Amino acid sequence: MRLSTAALDALVEVVIVDAYDEHEQLAAFQAVIEDCLALPFTVVLGIPLAVTAIHDRPGSGVAARCSCSS
Repeated sequence: MRLSTAALDALVEVVIVDAYDEHEQLAAFQAVIEDCLALPFTVVLGIPLAVTAIHDRPGSGVAARCSCSS
């Protein structure tokens, strides 16, 4: 499913509505990702691997912890 820019902007506003700074915005995105996605993923961008966790990395944003068996 492909969302329009306006629809994506509206979703972002829902996520960050109570965030007062960039750190709180990243924490809000991390919480939504953890709540809405089933971990582990098994394929990312067509590459077989497992996303096992989502972390907030200060200074760089939200990051995924991945493992690859190949």
